[in-house]
Amino acid sequence: MNPAISRVRFVLLLLLLALLAVGLWAYRSVDASLREIRATGLATLLDTQVEALEQWIGEGRHEAEQLAADEALRSAIARLARGGAKGAERLTVVEQILQQAGRIGVSATHVVDPQGRILASSDADRVGQGVTPDFFSHLGPVLSGRSVFIRPYRGGSGAGPSLLGRVWVAAPVREGGGKVIAIVALGAPAEDRFAALFRAARPGRTGEALAFDNDGWVLSESRHAETLEQRGLAPRLALAGSDELTALAAAAGAARTAREGSRQGLLLAPYTNHLGREVISAWRWLPDHDIGVAVEMEAGEAYAPLTYLHIGFGLMILLMGALWLAGFLPQHVLDGLLRRDGRRQLGPYRLIRQIGEGALSNVHLAQHRMLRRPAAVKVLKPQTTSDEWTARFQREVQLASQLGHPNTIAIYDYGIGPGGEFWYAMEYLEGLALSDLVERYGPLPPPRAAWILRQACASLWEAHAHGLVHRDIKPQNIMLCDIHGERDVVKVLDFGLVKQMSGDQTRDLTSTLRILGTPLYMSPERIRHPGDADVRADIYALGAVGYHLLTGRRLFETETEHDLIYHVLHTVPPLASESAPYPVPVELDALIGRCLEKDADQRPQSMAEVASALDAVLVYQPWTRQQINAWWDKHWVAEGHPERRFTAR
Repeated sequence: MNPAISRVRFVLLLLLLALLAVGLWAYRSVDASLREIRATGLATLLDTQVEALEQWIGEGRHEAEQLAADEALRSAIARLARGGAKGAERLTVVEQILQQAGRIGVSATHVVDPQGRILASSDADRVGQGVTPDFFSHLGPVLSGRSVFIRPYRGGSGAGPSLLGRVWVAAPVREGGGKVIAIVALGAPAEDRFAALFRAARPGRTGEALAFDNDGWVLSESRHAETLEQRGLAPRLALAGSDELTALAAAAGAARTAREGSRQGLLLAPYTNHLGREVISAWRWLPDHDIGVAVEMEAGEAYAPLTYLHIGFGLMILLMGALWLAGFLPQHVLDGLLRRDGRRQLGPYRLIRQIGEGALSNVHLAQHRMLRRPAAVKVLKPQTTSDEWTARFQREVQLASQLGHPNTIAIYDYGIGPGGEFWYAMEYLEGLALSDLVERYGPLPPPRAAWILRQACASLWEAHAHGLVHRDIKPQNIMLCDIHGERDVVKVLDFGLVKQMSGDQTRDLTSTLRILGTPLYMSPERIRHPGDADVRADIYALGAVGYHLLTGRRLFETETEHDLIYHVLHTVPPLASESAPYPVPVELDALIGRCLEKDADQRPQSMAEVASALDAVLVYQPWTRQQINAWWDKHWVAEGHPERRFTAR
């Protein structure tokens, strides 16, 4: 054998061994780091869930305390307690309580004297009877002057009928001297607001946020309820076919009874849950509420990056072996083995090039690896990839993916990248944003503006029907597209600020932190109370978009954002007809003006109402297929089919 070749192979072997040692060290370090990141993420999600639960409980207790302190109601309850009230007055007390507390989801109430006798109740048959001993035991702190929260109970737990399936808050009613003379108890179905708190915090595809009692019974709604029913399993944290509690329920139960030690923990070694799946979790026992709260996730999904790490390390070993063998291979064969595609991949999508950038995210043109279908993939920037932002984006993408209207951009998939970055894939569109349309070609004729607004209405109509508010309607987030030859098709984009309306008190994760959105297209109430906007905020924004389409101008021309916010709050906007280069139909002009009313009650109250008004305009001034094709042939095809546009916020 040629000595020179032997020396080269020996040196190559030493280099490969050194590389193996470094790779093994890096592998162990990254493995430990990824496990720590997952542990931190679960703990953060649990903290967020507990904070949301405590805030909701605090709001309910405060509501009960306010009712108990209401002078008129307190006087009426005092007469009930003294036995000087008639049956009609009992009914009036109940109606007054339900009327004032109904806006937070309360559907049942009891007024109870200090001995446990029911003075008034939404269940008229219970009046004069005593509350059950188990219910009265929970009211003990109230007799000492403190409001309380009473968790829901399941059937078979020994709880009385008042506790089953309801959450309760109770507060003391005092007479002038401060003595507790009665208790006001407010009850709401557990499947409503209580369950919604846990539905909104489910991480990933398999994650479950849940509440449970000391016997392991799940008190919140499970995302796996259908699977449990199909398998004939009870909603209890116990191993299938036995009474043995899962590691999660056992750990929480031990913390509940322990006199000392932590009442929270992480279970990062996979264990079998009540569905027979290998999971990890973070949990906490809340002794003040006698309830456990946990975030549980399948180990396969939680440690997916570790799977890629293991695969990568195995591939590195194979590559090192290949390099060793390379000394025996012809050069042209080696070149073939080393040829690689260096494009970045997220899930099944291969990123091709960046096509947009915003403050929070970047947008890439991508292609599905198997289907070869183009897609737009939005990736949350590293500096915003915190557990809070990731949880918010996951929730919002899940909400927006419920929509299927042709005028709403379709969301295909979402996930967490190998670097922990959140991403989601959506429909890739060919066309241009309305902001670019007006900037490049000037104001639109009224029929075309009505045509575009009518399609945007259809998209938002469906969103509102699903209980969702977009909250970021602006020209940059509405595209005019050519979809397989169908032209002038509107697509509403970027549901990044979508809010779910499950009640007047609905809150999103960032509503109390900052004003999100574009002030020029924000309704006055959104600026004053960022978290409380309803569908009429979208109607205001659509009116501002319509004004821009007709005039080519901003609704308020200002130099600073401070001045802009002042005008949005206080200045009556001009009519579109005052600045539009085309004659604006009176009906369309009036509709835009009504949408831009400062008082939300003076605007159209639904997208159906706006759509009906636009339909009336289009009857007399239609935007025809002939006009559509003429415009696209002149400005799109003749200009050489400009590059596809996608707006990223």
